[in-house]
Amino acid sequence: MMMKKILSTALVGFSLLTTAWAEPKTFSPDPAHSGVSFEIRYFFTPINGSFGEFDATIVHDEEDPSKSSVSATIKVETIDTNNDDRDEHLRNEDFFHISENPEILFESTSWTKKGENQYLVEGNLSMAGQTKPVTLNVSLLGTRVDEGVVVAGWEATTTLDRRDWGIDY
Repeated sequence: MMMKKILSTALVGFSLLTTAWAEPKTFSPDPAHSGVSFEIRYFFTPINGSFGEFDATIVHDEEDPSKSSVSATIKVETIDTNNDDRDEHLRNEDFFHISENPEILFESTSWTKKGENQYLVEGNLSMAGQTKPVTLNVSLLGTRVDEGVVVAGWEATTTLDRRDWGIDY
């Protein structure tokens, strides 16, 4: 049974859009170094998958994390579990029903620092026609200057129960 879905987002390679270090920094994904992946359990077997198209914006305020924000959009039609028949089934009305719900959306409502470069990010996740609050465990993996541009590595994970979004096939 596919009881829980683990959504793991490695948004590594975000490019900095502003250069002032003391001010909040705005990052967007570098598609060549970023991804949105998940793992589900089918009975006792783990099945991995990913979404090929997504976008996100992270505004990070190092001095006051409560002023930080993140928003993300995932194109559900780009789901890939390495099985075409399963992917088509996941797109239909038994699961995501992409004709009515083509995107998964996340919008943060609060950031709380929980350790060095570790945050709890609360927000609303809209999926399969329903919106529910979720908490992401977010890590800033590092930053560096690459050819004059500040880049950062971010990772966000959470565990979801698909039934909370009405996906109970």
